[in-house]
Amino acid sequence: MRKDNSIELLRTDVDIPDVVQKRADQAFDKILKNKVPISEDMKDAFQSNKQIKSFSRFPKKRIAIIIAAAILALSTITVAAAYLHWSRSFSEGMRVTEKQKVQMEESKMTEFLSQSYTDQGVTITAIQSITDNYYTQIAFKVEGYQLEEGLQPWIEEHNITIGGEGGVEAPFRTMGMFYDGLMLSPENGKAVYTDGTPVDIDENGMLVSRYAAEDGSLEYRLLLKNGHERGYFINKPIHVELKNLGSISKAEFANQIAGTWSFDWELTGSEDAKEYTLDVPLGDSGATVIKAELSPISFRAWYEFPRQTIIQHGKDDNGEMLLDENGNEVIFEIPVQPPELTGVKMKDGTWLPFVSTETPSTGYESEDSDICYYTAPTSRVIDVEQIDSLLFRKVNPAFAEFTTDSGPVNEDPASEDNFYIVPIK
Repeated sequence: MRKDNSIELLRTDVDIPDVVQKRADQAFDKILKNKVPISEDMKDAFQSNKQIKSFSRFPKKRIAIIIAAAILALSTITVAAAYLHWSRSFSEGMRVTEKQKVQMEESKMTEFLSQSYTDQGVTITAIQSITDNYYTQIAFKVEGYQLEEGLQPWIEEHNITIGGEGGVEAPFRTMGMFYDGLMLSPENGKAVYTDGTPVDIDENGMLVSRYAAEDGSLEYRLLLKNGHERGYFINKPIHVELKNLGSISKAEFANQIAGTWSFDWELTGSEDAKEYTLDVPLGDSGATVIKAELSPISFRAWYEFPRQTIIQHGKDDNGEMLLDENGNEVIFEIPVQPPELTGVKMKDGTWLPFVSTETPSTGYESEDSDICYYTAPTSRVIDVEQIDSLLFRKVNPAFAEFTTDSGPVNEDPASEDNFYIVPIK
């Protein structure tokens, strides 16, 4: 920029974009919260005015101080407000837009952490959590561990307590996995890299994962779920203990580093969700959707669905009938589940039929109730304000034959023929 242009810029009003202003305000709050010493001029540099009016009113020395303070503040933010850097597995893996990041930060649905623990030369840092009414997801950065090519990293054990001293591990469930750079496409349910490109296949026919970041670090993700008690995780102390780091192959863990990494903090979270009262029968499935609750990271549906079971005949690996020790046919009685809420159609016409297909929670509200629920996390962050319709998958994946009321389901898994479409208002 030319010198005369620079001077002219200082004489005019400077508009600060809303997103930048909001993040600056949040950064300033974080600095104060962590008691980082700052000057009055730095405070001036972070005032929440949408515009900085007429620099020409200020003495040149004052202008220089404010600009220097702003620069110093920005460098301080790097240390004291690390939350500006989203977890790789959240940002890439859940395809979060800048607008969604700001919204989730403002609602406290996401929390940025900077708690590290080093053992056996490996440093693990709790860096971010995302929490709504039924789920909390936590990202940990792992540094100092050299993963051999072709191996899948694994942490042998994770122990988690919610509620502080005297807290219990139930009634929530947990699962942990290293971020591998892969995701199930919400468009067709097939595995793709998080940038949307098709996956590579190695010589053994296995998917080629992308575990390591450019700096060689790995990310470990914990998912905690409680599909029964609304708001269970929000504003509660959490203790996480990770034990032993290595790799896994064919369900066998190979320990390489015997260590323990321990963390304690208080979860934040948000109850923000859109709720809809419905009364929509799902074809001839026997289920009627009566309510839905949608957050950016999870879906929950309630159904009126009288209990029923189907009889399945046991078969061995060769397809032959299974017999018990008395020579009688082995028969399984399987509870029938209502159609699952696996996707959405957006107002702009975008079709996302496979957004919530993993680790669902299902059940009835009580032993004598006909009201059942389905709760599942979403594979990507969803703008719930832009949802037009809910997509309930006609086929129950527990059964081998994909059939609907009228016959075989369309062979294309993403076809509209395979879903009950329920508009919402």
